[in-house]
Amino acid sequence: MRRRARAVYSGAAGIGFFAYSISDKLIQELEVLATLVAMVALQSLPAARPAVHRPLTLVHTRQPAVAITFDACATRTQKNGFDHAVLEVLKREAVPATIFVSGRWVEAHPAAMAELADDRLLEFGNHSYDHPHMSRLRAPQIADEIDRTEAALGRYGRHSVAFRPPFGDWNDLVMQVADEKHLPFVTWDVVSGDPSARTTTSGMIHAVVTKTRAGSIIIFHINGRGWKTAEALPTILKELRTRGFRFVALSELMGSRAARTGPKTRRH
Repeated sequence: MRRRARAVYSGAAGIGFFAYSISDKLIQELEVLATLVAMVALQSLPAARPAVHRPLTLVHTRQPAVAITFDACATRTQKNGFDHAVLEVLKREAVPATIFVSGRWVEAHPAAMAELADDRLLEFGNHSYDHPHMSRLRAPQIADEIDRTEAALGRYGRHSVAFRPPFGDWNDLVMQVADEKHLPFVTWDVVSGDPSARTTTSGMIHAVVTKTRAGSIIIFHINGRGWKTAEALPTILKELRTRGFRFVALSELMGSRAARTGPKTRRH
């Protein structure tokens, strides 16, 4: 039998075989054995965690439907306020909307929260409790931010239809915890720019009207941080209706969704 020196190394199994004067048949058998050892080793490894999806920014739909959303947030140092004029516009125009509240805002504005909760055209989203940068938190802290806000909403007989991270700041862990809470992870695709003192009424109208498309999720503020929101909103609603859009609650928009996801971090 013809013999020759041959070296075989199996990186997958982590075993080095250095064989001298062995037959080709034996070499093949050793290669098969090394493959089997590698397969067993892979099976013993922890299962890989499924890839986390990105936030929902836009809903693919054939219907000319859009969601009007507002953030109502407070922090440990700022209670912020309540822009009642914005609510009056929504009521007058009979527009359904989704209000993303922070738990501290809910607790700091009981009268405003009671009025909002009593309006059946409005629904609520979870915007954390303290309005922190969520990507800087550990899983128990993330869960606590969500749970405390849900508890605050629950005292008004309401619950969240989705979660929106403060500042649009998130990572895979934040998404994972929100998913475990069964909350869709939503940001936006149309930015009104209303928190900026530099935003003009005409500028806001132009930005929102020209950028809105079917399935858009539009973000405003209703916590007193929207400098020109109440002034711009009537014209924005009128112009969007003129262009054939209709307004639906975010939960309705998500109900028939084929989600388009956005970049990893966005800020408003």
